[in-house]
Amino acid sequence: MNRLFVFLKIPMLATLIVLLTGCAVNTTNSTSHSGAAMHPLIKVEKELLGYYSDWQGTPYRYGKNSRKGLDCSAFVKNAYESVFNLDIPRTTLGQAKLGASINKSALIPGDLVLFKTSRFVKHVGIVVNGNKFMHVSKKMGVTISALDNVYWRKKYWKAVRPDNGIKI
Repeated sequence: MNRLFVFLKIPMLATLIVLLTGCAVNTTNSTSHSGAAMHPLIKVEKELLGYYSDWQGTPYRYGKNSRKGLDCSAFVKNAYESVFNLDIPRTTLGQAKLGASINKSALIPGDLVLFKTSRFVKHVGIVVNGNKFMHVSKKMGVTISALDNVYWRKKYWKAVRPDNGIKI
């Protein structure tokens, strides 16, 4: 029985080494092509999501800026200071003037998305990935929403890309 176990152990070990080596080679090759260009964006996405998780659920409070509550532009300003070490305007209209306007189809993590929620009220959030953005909702507090949500799709105004140091 012992000889049979040793006899079977060697081929199994060899197979395992081949499989693990093959996986390591494939993983390295697959990330070297697309991973290099996306690395800064992945890093920004992770940092934004980390910032979000610290504030998730914090309630909406117009004009406020604390853990007890804050509004959308305060959240965006704080996130930009924390993630990008960049001081940006405190108001939504000030933030709407940052950087170049960009097409909705070209959004990347860190871009600001702006909405007209009523005739005089504007709203701002930060793109975290794909069509998802983090912001402060009156009902949900700090949350992540989808740009293609029926409400946000109708209220979409524009997007801007502040000069936040991201190289793409």
